[in-house]
Amino acid sequence: MKKIDTFLFDLDGTLIDTNDIIIKSYQHTFNTHFKSLSITKDSIIDQIGPPLSEIFARYTQDQNLIKTMIDTYRSYYKIHEMKSHKLYPGVKEVLSTLKEKGYKLGIVTSKFKESAMPSFTYYGLEDYFDVFIALDDVEHPKPSGEPVLKALEHFNNSSRAIMIGDNQSDILSGQNAGILSAGVSWSIKGKEHLSAVNPDIMFDSMYDIIELIKEWEDV
Repeated sequence: MKKIDTFLFDLDGTLIDTNDIIIKSYQHTFNTHFKSLSITKDSIIDQIGPPLSEIFARYTQDQNLIKTMIDTYRSYYKIHEMKSHKLYPGVKEVLSTLKEKGYKLGIVTSKFKESAMPSFTYYGLEDYFDVFIALDDVEHPKPSGEPVLKALEHFNNSSRAIMIGDNQSDILSGQNAGILSAGVSWSIKGKEHLSAVNPDIMFDSMYDIIELIKEWEDV
């Protein structure tokens, strides 16, 4: 495999464990607007990844209701967010090492920037990343290659990049942009779910990234 000089990361479920607050926000939203509908935790987990508008459109075509559901979700999320997330092990150590070694780093998320920034800045992750591409920066979200390509426009050379994420849409976005892709085995959807779309690499921990670049340095 060719050496990589640019690492693009998804945010939620990849660098920050927000699974609990995401699930609870969905449960609250469905309980508010579809009280008679039985939505299990597993069915919510299966849907995590795409933008909220796409997910809620599976339950109603009423655009006003979809907007109201998004507002309900975001309101609950915002109130409870800060006590319901944590960094995955090794995130800061690995990002610090990559930054020190001169690798280019970018975030590509399916969240709107306003929703993504609180947890991102809470951990000071803005100190490590050169680019932040959110849902409001693109017309076509992941799995389209557009978000990845948009991030790569900020760098001089995009031919040696990799997209890393916890959803199939992250991997497919990298593939559709013509770069390498990697899954993270700590995805709430499981390693097998990610393997189904054939990522180039599967990382079992953040520290695997350091081991990978060590191999290049030893060549």
